[in-house]
Amino acid sequence: MKRKENIREDIRKFYDSWTPETFPSYIKTLMDLEEKLVVDIIENLEEYRDIKRKNGIVLDCGCGFGSYYPLTKDLNTLYLDLSYNQLKRFGKIYGLRSNRICGDILNLPFKDSTFDLILCINVLEHVIDINIALKELHRVLKDEGVLLVVAVNRESIIREEIFNEFRIYHRGLSLRDFKVDGFEMVKYTTFYFLPPIFKILPVFILNYFIDKIYLKLEYRLRDLFRGRGQFLCVVLRKS
Repeated sequence: MKRKENIREDIRKFYDSWTPETFPSYIKTLMDLEEKLVVDIIENLEEYRDIKRKNGIVLDCGCGFGSYYPLTKDLNTLYLDLSYNQLKRFGKIYGLRSNRICGDILNLPFKDSTFDLILCINVLEHVIDINIALKELHRVLKDEGVLLVVAVNRESIIREEIFNEFRIYHRGLSLRDFKVDGFEMVKYTTFYFLPPIFKILPVFILNYFIDKIYLKLEYRLRDLFRGRGQFLCVVLRKS
């Protein structure tokens, strides 16, 4: 148990001082690409649209400083993160005075059956006990509620180090990790097929290539390399 607590504290400290705006331009370009792909995938999910139409209650679990705020800003959303500093930054960036909670995914501070939708993006790869995390997420979801997970894919053919090399606990996940009691796997996809070699390009050329060429190919690559993208997006429904 002490080891798990140490890992949790290491993760908190890491993200308390995490400032991606200071990263080199090419890293920010690749991170922006991943975020753009995540938003596009989730906005086009019928499960997300359905809860949006119904004005359901949403949890952004592991929200950081609000990278995916565009997905939830018009919804009835609570934002939770392990890092208090990231939550403070989130509030300053978007002018939020409330709805932010500092907490741990392994012991969520919510009542049973609270949320219609939970977003858990780029979080579970840092959780040492994913089964406990999934049980907690299951507990706070309403019956038939939806959990949308994005995580680094263990089965990927691409290994971009900025998404894999961390000083803290980190491991890729696969579909097998989500075949657990209490959840029905509704659908999944993988995405991001940009080989690291492209980062040798000057940033302005890399941006041009992404905008004018790569984004048009992404859907075809998902079909061609099904299951082998850098990131895994899984839609789970509480059963």
